[in-house]
Amino acid sequence: MTEKPSTNQEKDEKSEDENPLGSGVGGTGSSTWLEETTTPVVLEPGTIVLDKYRVVELVGLGGMGSVFRVTHVHFGTVFALKCLNKEQPNDQTWRRFQNEAKAAHILDHPNLIKVHDFGLLPGRRPYFVMDFVDGTTVADEVQRLGRLPVKRCLRIFIQVAFAIAYAHENGVIHRDLKSSNIMVVKGKAGEDEEEIVKIVDFGIAKLTGVDEFNQQTLTKTGEIFGSPLYMSPEQCMGLAVDLRSDLYSLGCMLYEALTGAPPFFGESALATMMKHQSEPPLSLKQASMGIDFPKELERIVAKLLEKDPNNRYQNASLLAADLIQLESQLKNDNAASGTVAAGERGSGKSAYVEKTSAIFAGNPIGQSIIGAVAFLAGMGVSYFLLHNELEAERVRKRPILIQSQPRIAAPAIEEKQFSHFDPATRERVFKFPKNAIGTFIFSGHRDVNCVDEKRVKDGVLIGFNPTYEALNKNPFLLKNFAPNDLTLLYLSKNEAAVSRVFSSLPHLTGLKALNVRFSDFSDADLKYLDPLSNLSYLDVTATNVTGDGLARMKYLNKLTSLHASSVQNIETLLERVGEIPRLYLLSLHADSLDDDSLKEISRCQNMKVLSLGMNHKITGKGMQYLANLKHLRYLDLSGTNVTVQSLEALRQLPNLKNIVIPVALTSPHAVATIRKALPKVKLSVSSPETLAPADCLDFDWKGEGL
Repeated sequence: MTEKPSTNQEKDEKSEDENPLGSGVGGTGSSTWLEETTTPVVLEPGTIVLDKYRVVELVGLGGMGSVFRVTHVHFGTVFALKCLNKEQPNDQTWRRFQNEAKAAHILDHPNLIKVHDFGLLPGRRPYFVMDFVDGTTVADEVQRLGRLPVKRCLRIFIQVAFAIAYAHENGVIHRDLKSSNIMVVKGKAGEDEEEIVKIVDFGIAKLTGVDEFNQQTLTKTGEIFGSPLYMSPEQCMGLAVDLRSDLYSLGCMLYEALTGAPPFFGESALATMMKHQSEPPLSLKQASMGIDFPKELERIVAKLLEKDPNNRYQNASLLAADLIQLESQLKNDNAASGTVAAGERGSGKSAYVEKTSAIFAGNPIGQSIIGAVAFLAGMGVSYFLLHNELEAERVRKRPILIQSQPRIAAPAIEEKQFSHFDPATRERVFKFPKNAIGTFIFSGHRDVNCVDEKRVKDGVLIGFNPTYEALNKNPFLLKNFAPNDLTLLYLSKNEAAVSRVFSSLPHLTGLKALNVRFSDFSDADLKYLDPLSNLSYLDVTATNVTGDGLARMKYLNKLTSLHASSVQNIETLLERVGEIPRLYLLSLHADSLDDDSLKEISRCQNMKVLSLGMNHKITGKGMQYLANLKHLRYLDLSGTNVTVQSLEALRQLPNLKNIVIPVALTSPHAVATIRKALPKVKLSVSSPETLAPADCLDFDWKGEGL
C-alpha cells in the first residue's frame, strides 16, 4: 500500500460542489465544513490495501476524505473504501471511532448503506469499507432540476423515514443528515418509479469529528458547507440531541426538495443557526413563489420543523404513516391529474402528482408494505407500526441526556461521599458540585440534574446518568456514591466510560441494573461485576464483550434481563443460558444465530421476551424449538428467514401477545395466513428502542435507562 501526498493541486482544491462525495459511490458524504488543511490519502489503482482490498479508482475527493472503488482480493466483491483525511491521534477519539463504527455495522436495512469493515490505515487515518452504490444524491437532483415533484419526494422520503425509524429503534442517531447523504439509485428500468433510496454514513457522523469541528471552527470560517442548513435548534445551541433532531433535519431536506431552497439560509453559518433557533420558516407555497401544495403536506413539513422537539413527530414511523396516507389521498384527488411531474424550476402552479402514480411502483418491499397496511386497516390492526402500547413504551424509554452546554469544564470532585442520611426527614441528602455532573433517573418520577443539594426520600430507587465531562475529569466519580445509593447506572454511548471508570463498579454493591450499550466495555471489565451480587439487568450491546466472557460471569445465573446484541462468539454463552433460572428477557440482535442456537435458547423455560432480529440464518426450522417457551409473550423475528408456515408452530405458545415479523412476510396474503394461525397475536414490523417489561425485572422500575 502506498500513502502519499497528492501532487494534483487543482484536484485538492476542488470544492465539494464541483466533485461532491456521495455522487456515484456508496458510503460517502460531502464535507460538512471547510477543515483546516489536511493531506488526503492517495492510493494508486492496483494497490492492495490491508492485504484485502484492491484499489480500482478514486471516485470522490473532498474536505472530509477520499473515496475509492475497491474489490475484495479473495471474493471479488466491490466495495467503497472511505479514508478520512483527519488523523485520529488520541485514545479517546479512537474509542469513539470504534464505538460508532460498531453501531453502524449492526444496522442492516435495505435503505441504509452498510458498513462492513473499519480501522486505521498506516499514519492513523481512519477508514470504512461500505457497500458500493452507483447513484446520485438528493442534493444533486435538486441542483439539476430546481426542485422535485411531490410524487417523487413522497416516494423518496417515505423510504428515508422507514430507514431512520429502523436506525433509531436500534439506538443509532445520525446527527448529520443532509441532502448529500441521501442517495437515489435507479432501478433496471432507469425510471423514477424504480428509485431506491440509500442513506449514507448512518451511525458514523461523529467519527469524522464533525460535532467538535463545527464548534471549533464556527467563528473562524463562518462558511456554510451543508450541515448548518439542516441542524436542529437544539443542535445549533450545543444541547444534547436525540432522535427528534434527525427528524428536524429530515424536515429541512424535504422542504428543500419541494421548494428548491432550504428553510433557512443566512450570510454565515452563525446567521443560519440563529435563524433555526428564532425564525419561523416560510410555508412551502411562500418559499416556492406561489405553488400550491397539499395542505396535509404543509402540515407535515411544519410539524417536522417545530422549534420545540416535543411538538415534532416523536418517531419516524409516525412520519412514514402520515406520508403514506397523504400519497393515498393524492391518488384519488381529481386535482392531481394536470400537474407538475418533472420538477422543472418555476413551471406551473400546482405541485400535485399524476393520479395514476404510486409511491412504491417498482419497489416490491414498499408495495408489500402498503398492501398489507391497507389489508390490516380493514381488520382494525396496524402492523407496520408498533402497537400503540409499544409506541408509548418507545417514547417513554428514550434515554435521557442532561441538557447542558457541551464542553463546559467539569467541576473538580472532592474525594468524599456525596450522600448522607437525614433521620429527621427520612431522606438521603446529596451534596453535589455547583455544575451538574449528571442526571438522576427515577422510576415514575421526573428526572433531576445532579447539582447542588438534592434530597431523595428513603426507599426511592435511583438511576444515575453521568456526563462525559464529569467522568473525563474524574474517572473514579462513582466511588463518591455510597454502595447502596444507586439501583441503575446508565453509561450507554458515554465516550468517557472506559476501564478506569468501570474499575469503580465493585464499590456499588447495591446496583441492580447496568447499561453500558455502545461503550468501551470489554471482557477485561467483566471482572468488575463479580462483587455485584444484586445485578440482574445487563446491557452490553455492541461493546467489546464476547460470549466467552459472559459465560464466565460469576453471577450470570442471577440475571433476569440480558441484552447482548452484536456480540462475538455468542455460542459460548448460549451453552449456559439454560442454567439461568430467571432469565425472562434475552435480546440477541445481529449475533449470527442459526436454528441450532434456538435449540439452546429453548432451554430457558421462563423466557418472556426474546429478541432475535437481524439473524439471517434463523429459518422456519428453528420455530419448532421456540414452541417450547410456554411463557413467551414477545418475539422479535425481524430480519430472519422464517416462513409463514413455520410460524404456525407458535400457536402452541399460550401467552404469546406480540410478534415482530420480517418485511418479507408483510404481503396481505402472508399477514392473513399468520392472523388465521395466531388470531390473538399483534403483528408489527419494527421493534421498540428498548424493551424491559416490569415483570422481567426483579425491582420496580418504570423509568429511563433500560
